[in-house]
Amino acid sequence: MRKLFIGLISATTIGFALHTGAQAQEANWSYNGNNGPSAWHTLGSANAICRTGQFQSPINIEGTEPAVMRRLETNYTVTPIDLTNNRLSIHMRYDAGSSLQVGAKSYALEGAVFHTPAEHTVANKTFPMSIQFMHTATDGKRAVVVSLIEEGAENKAITEFMPHLPLEPDQRNRRADVFVNARDLMPSNKDYYRYTGSLTTPPCTEGVSWYILKKPVQFSAEQILLIKGVIGGDNARPMQQRGNRIILDARGQ
Repeated sequence: MRKLFIGLISATTIGFALHTGAQAQEANWSYNGNNGPSAWHTLGSANAICRTGQFQSPINIEGTEPAVMRRLETNYTVTPIDLTNNRLSIHMRYDAGSSLQVGAKSYALEGAVFHTPAEHTVANKTFPMSIQFMHTATDGKRAVVVSLIEEGAENKAITEFMPHLPLEPDQRNRRADVFVNARDLMPSNKDYYRYTGSLTTPPCTEGVSWYILKKPVQFSAEQILLIKGVIGGDNARPMQQRGNRIILDARGQ
């Protein structure tokens, strides 16, 4: 199966030479086995909240409350493609200078993480992939904007990534001559669902503002297959309990 994925990528990457970046530190957790999600809380004292937390992510988005909310202003600039295969996901680093503005609050865009399948569901509907755009404010507060990916037409923006996907664990590919804008991996309509949750990886820190974009972005079946093949399978945390949290349905922005 691995040969199939590499072969498919190679068909679109003639003449491209892979280069390996700095070795990523291997995490002591995974998405399966003895150090999978059910055991994250046992892998270090900092991870205790993965089990005891009351505001964990991901969750199913349903039973939302309509609300007039601030628009998401994605003040993103282009950045050189910088992708790392960290054994758990494909991570895209983003150079400094881009930000997410929500009202008076500004968050610096730090990068994006690819998940197959999408970690969040909407009214129990699943999606084969999502891209989580990670942001941090100067006060340390975190905000994650999620593009839900559905199967459909080929996505021209992600086509730019294909020749540069890091196929091997701990491989980093940065190309100073190939640029990407995170906005191109989001829908133009930024209507969203919002709730307060946590990081979906250890240490599962809470207090994270989640913005789930309502309109999915389309990738072709082959594009989804290629990315999942490089990731090596599923890398989604199981669904967490919603509890009494309110999920806002942003309208009338």
